[in-house]
Amino acid sequence: MKKLFLLALLAAASIAGVQAQARAGGGLSSKDYTGGGTTGSRNTGFGIKGGYNYTNVYGDGSKAFDLQGYNGYHAGVYGQFGFNEFASLQLELLYVRKGFDNNTVATGNRRLDYLEVPVLFVGNVTETLSFHLGPEISLLTKVRENGVNYAIADKGYNSVDYGAIAGVEARVGPARLGARYDLGFGKIYNTDKVSLQTSNTQIKDRLSTGTVQLYVGIGFTQ
Repeated sequence: MKKLFLLALLAAASIAGVQAQARAGGGLSSKDYTGGGTTGSRNTGFGIKGGYNYTNVYGDGSKAFDLQGYNGYHAGVYGQFGFNEFASLQLELLYVRKGFDNNTVATGNRRLDYLEVPVLFVGNVTETLSFHLGPEISLLTKVRENGVNYAIADKGYNSVDYGAIAGVEARVGPARLGARYDLGFGKIYNTDKVSLQTSNTQIKDRLSTGTVQLYVGIGFTQ
């Protein structure tokens, strides 16, 4: 709970800090996502978003353990801070449900819930289309295997993950529709503490996640 609170506090402080700096320097202005409001960048504001995840697992052992993809979801808030009509910085705080199915062991279904903070550069290609690119860091908050909750440390999961995000987004008025890929660089398991089993053979795995996200969002005036 302390790590969860600190991560949420860090995201909130980052958003507040950028807003304060923007107001002090006059570089960014309050404006809604429809292009109305005061003069200045149309890329400044905040909103909510959510959608569908499909998580796949890659790395040593993924084929040996016959790991299957996992259907999940994500939801959260974002703040966007425009530098000009082309470039902006977008910070997000998301609850993301990932996981995988393992058909070779009894406890095959793994559900992993993360609190994720992406920090994304946004570039406008046209008035309605933009690309997003940047790093993310995630805190594992819950582990569930075949319907049973487990302590993260007891099952050998890494509590922190990190990676990179790339995607595209379309805007129509205050609405957003986007698709992105979240590539995890960190490992699901701490391989010093746990290994999966197939038949009588233990193989220390080095598994990471790759997640496709489809989402909708609504922007509000700042």
